[in-house]
Amino acid sequence: MQKTNNNKWKSYIIVAVIGILMFIPYLGSVHLFDWDEVNFAEAAREMLVTGDYMTVRIDYEPFHEKPPLFFWCQALSMKLFGVNEFAARFPNALIGIISLLFIFHIGKKLFDEKLGLLWVLAYSGSILPHFYFKTGLIDPLFNLFIFAGMYYSVELFHQKINIKNTAVKSKYKYTILIGIFIALAILTKGPTAYLLVFLSWLLIWFFNRRNTRFPLGQLLLFTIISFLPVVIWYIIISMKSEGNIFQQFISYQLRLLTTEDASHGGPFYYHFVVLLFGCFPASVLAFRSFRNQPDDNSEQKLFRQMAIVLLCVVLGVFTIVETKIIHYSSLAYFPLTFLGAYSMYSLAYRDMPWKKYIAWFVGIIGIFWALLLFAFPLAMMNIKLFLPKITDDFTREILKTPVHWGGLEYIVGIFYFIAIIFALILFRKRKLLKGFIYLFASTALVMFTFLPLLAPKIDAYTQGTAIEFYRQLKGRECYVYVLNVPNYKYGQYFYTEKPMHLSAYYKNIPRDKFEDWLINGNIDKPAYFICRAKDSRQYLANENLKPLYAKNGFMFLVRYPVRVIE
Repeated sequence: MQKTNNNKWKSYIIVAVIGILMFIPYLGSVHLFDWDEVNFAEAAREMLVTGDYMTVRIDYEPFHEKPPLFFWCQALSMKLFGVNEFAARFPNALIGIISLLFIFHIGKKLFDEKLGLLWVLAYSGSILPHFYFKTGLIDPLFNLFIFAGMYYSVELFHQKINIKNTAVKSKYKYTILIGIFIALAILTKGPTAYLLVFLSWLLIWFFNRRNTRFPLGQLLLFTIISFLPVVIWYIIISMKSEGNIFQQFISYQLRLLTTEDASHGGPFYYHFVVLLFGCFPASVLAFRSFRNQPDDNSEQKLFRQMAIVLLCVVLGVFTIVETKIIHYSSLAYFPLTFLGAYSMYSLAYRDMPWKKYIAWFVGIIGIFWALLLFAFPLAMMNIKLFLPKITDDFTREILKTPVHWGGLEYIVGIFYFIAIIFALILFRKRKLLKGFIYLFASTALVMFTFLPLLAPKIDAYTQGTAIEFYRQLKGRECYVYVLNVPNYKYGQYFYTEKPMHLSAYYKNIPRDKFEDWLINGNIDKPAYFICRAKDSRQYLANENLKPLYAKNGFMFLVRYPVRVIE
């Protein structure tokens, strides 16, 4: 009996170890990227500063566009590890480990251990799914809750289709579980979670309408459970806040749907391209999963159907949404990697025939990534050759930033090119399982190597100069303000660890007037500013502002209170 129990947990332990090795190392090796990563980490930091964990704040002003659950996770992590990059990203590393265990469990339960392991391989060995667990973004937790809700939705529909006269307790068990997970998702990021699940329910029922009635009673119960926690949270913060925060929240959601928020627009096919290239190699193999397989039982068919439905719903909704950001479609990573794993399973262990177009797509997209990983560091090592062709002054100065390149970083691209060719050779010899393992394992290794090798250099070019400036001012009694630098919006708060008494909200100055007050008003402490060097002339024309220095495309300025000017 003991040996049986040990064997039962052996695979789970292996999956957990894979997750630990993949997601935890190097979490703190790169600064948080402005603006989403820094935005979320700053909200968590301000919870620690204020001691108010019910109200999400940015620059200490209530920020009602996001619910608090993920920020609670980050705040707890910062309690344990301090206010730093590792602490901001650590929750997602844990979420990554849990996600791998969860998908392995589903694959093993519905199919067998082989599919569970192939799904873990597909998720950890695809580009964006692997990368996102090393970020400080909300989406990994949000997506896990939604996918858990969708898994139990499959259990619910399978029960309704295949079991008659189910006991009431059992009948509503899955509905309650779905409601709990979607409630957590809504409390993480918002009601989009409910919309995605509701649309998926409609489609799943439509495709199975001959075998079951629409679960209206379960839908009502699921809806009540889903919204109850977030409604309670909004009631609590409404009692302690001014203004109609619910209206603010709805306005924000509508703005995302109808406008290009934060200048993040794109063509209608944006997310199709993101998923095809970003979820490589799983995205290519997923093409073989759309046809029914005679070996599937009813629950396996329903789960595969759910995966296809969820993928289509995510693509449909976020194609309609005007704001186009890469991680908006990240929920699709779960169904897409399952469909990739399902294809591998059917090709390796069943009678699904191999198609040459899979090898062609693997070769084309894989070599594209290999060439990019090869060409990018090589181009950056020889950036002086390209500078005269760059017309934007700010970009040109940014690329002049002195960044140390060891000279061998392009080897990652060479390795990946060789790995793709070797995988294609294995496919040609019909050693499919070995080819899949080699392809996904090499992709995971490339992504694991990319973060510590190339990401710090990208960080140094894009925001290293600004963060260096912020850190010099950490702990000082002064204001730090960014003047019209796109995508530099929250870093000054987090990296100076700005105290509450220096915020516009604390001083009761309207946010849209704070910049003018810092430049022209009766300030009580020194005010430091950062702007693009190409924009500095308009600011230097104001006699209140004095230049400190220019560096790597930025100009740094200061204004002192009148009383300290000699």
